[in-house]
Amino acid sequence: MVIFLYILAVYVFVVFILSRLVIPHLGFKEEVISEPIPAEMMNKINQLKNQAENREQFLELTYDYLGSRFNSERLNTLLKFSYLFMPLDKIWRLEGYIPCTMNNYLLKIFLVRSGWFKEADIRRSHVFVNFVPHQYLQVNINDKWLDVDVGEKQRGLPIGRHLKYFG
Repeated sequence: MVIFLYILAVYVFVVFILSRLVIPHLGFKEEVISEPIPAEMMNKINQLKNQAENREQFLELTYDYLGSRFNSERLNTLLKFSYLFMPLDKIWRLEGYIPCTMNNYLLKIFLVRSGWFKEADIRRSHVFVNFVPHQYLQVNINDKWLDVDVGEKQRGLPIGRHLKYFG
């Protein structure tokens, strides 16, 4: 029984505290987008911005684009653990799996760099799914906070919902 309690204590420390101190974009504080972004990414942001008539439409277009290009899979988070630490330019060249933290960082970059949103309009949220934290964003549209889980779009989650189950 004592060994179980030690294992449980180490698990809680690693998953709920250490991971948020070590893994980029998972920290306890909201981060500010300060790094330069790849030119191709800025071109895509401008392309989507030109298609959108308002901020809601820009959010939908960005959600569809990023959610179709990238996805989050909990098993791959373990198998491709190094992806959590990849620089932005390498992540941008990928397709398919990227961690939920990177999916959300890309979404935040798109929203803020579009000029339609301010950093204060976006906040990170976390849930506990399958014994690990899962991150999604909340975006302020017309004074209402919408859940946006772009990495789970391939599962059929629309804007307004986030992953919140064991599955």
